[in-house]
Amino acid sequence: MTNKIIDITDCNLCHIKFQGFDSLSANELNSFKESHCKVIYQKGETIIKEGTRCSNIICIKKGFAKLYIKGLENKKIIIKILKEGDFIVSPGLFTDNRNHFSVSALTEMDTCLISVEAFTKAFRNNNLFAENILKLNHQITNDLYSQLINFSHKKMTGRVANTILYLSEVYDARRFHTTLSRQDIADLSSVSKESLIRVLKDFKDSGIINIDGNHIEINALSTLHNISKVG
Repeated sequence: MTNKIIDITDCNLCHIKFQGFDSLSANELNSFKESHCKVIYQKGETIIKEGTRCSNIICIKKGFAKLYIKGLENKKIIIKILKEGDFIVSPGLFTDNRNHFSVSALTEMDTCLISVEAFTKAFRNNNLFAENILKLNHQITNDLYSQLINFSHKKMTGRVANTILYLSEVYDARRFHTTLSRQDIADLSSVSKESLIRVLKDFKDSGIINIDGNHIEINALSTLHNISKVG
């Protein structure tokens, strides 16, 4: 199913508070309003493809997405789970004008697409807004560094423990229903799907977590932290 473009809405009346947007002037917000459109993406749709040109800034109003890069043999490395209130600015926007990661929808997503021209104009003219955007991109870089450390220095159990803790932060709960498949969780942990299933079973048998389908509950938070730390 292809994505659906629907009516333009007023940025001033948006109920979602995007980082840094409160520093925009009325004229800048109006420029965003005039340049953007609202788009609904279906689960599984590609929102951004690595290597393509930067064409829009994407604000997530509802739903979840995965941000990932391609590793060796086209293996996906998931860097971050995106959710309501996040917006996507490729670092390539200010260098080679290309996207250096891919983003695809984990659920149906309600988004707003803002033109690159309106966004970069606000970035150049509004120092506070530019500072917030730099913080956002630095956070994505920090997430990448954290993943590299996780993959390089931790064993399989430590990687999976780290992923469960991360998902708990994403869903802001110790008991949550994840929208990720087992393969997604494996990609987020840099382990094979078979290895992931085995570790999850060990955690469940040890009473560290309860897991039923896509429902996960952390029973022993400190134990999970220890496993993640010593990895």
